[in-house]
Amino acid sequence: MSKPNLTPDTTYLKLNEPGEFQRIYQGLIDLLKRKLQRIDFGGSGRYHYSCGEIHDRNNRNWNPFLHMWSYTDKKFLDFYSVKDLIEEHLGRKLECECEILRNEKAIRRSQLKKQFGVDFGEPGERGVDVV
Repeated sequence: MSKPNLTPDTTYLKLNEPGEFQRIYQGLIDLLKRKLQRIDFGGSGRYHYSCGEIHDRNNRNWNPFLHMWSYTDKKFLDFYSVKDLIEEHLGRKLECECEILRNEKAIRRSQLKKQFGVDFGEPGERGVDVV
């Protein structure tokens, strides 16, 4: 008989212990790097990870949190609590687990910098970088 998953409250308490959230989070990142597709951008050395599916609820092949769900089950944690903590850590809502490894904001900023040659930096910080 397998051990039951922790309740949401118990999961929050467990992941609030020193270093526990980082250990679980790093394990999930390592798993996603092995399971998701790595897409390289030519010879530039830049890449990102993708689930390979269109992020649309009507897409029957799209399972947005397949690997994350099985990972939390193996660790006997509540999936929704772990997802909430990761979203809080990243500072954005997740539509799919591949977004954990991609920072859309940073990708868009680098595209704008390449296209227009100006980087206005992070909101709330002074300074402009002109290339």
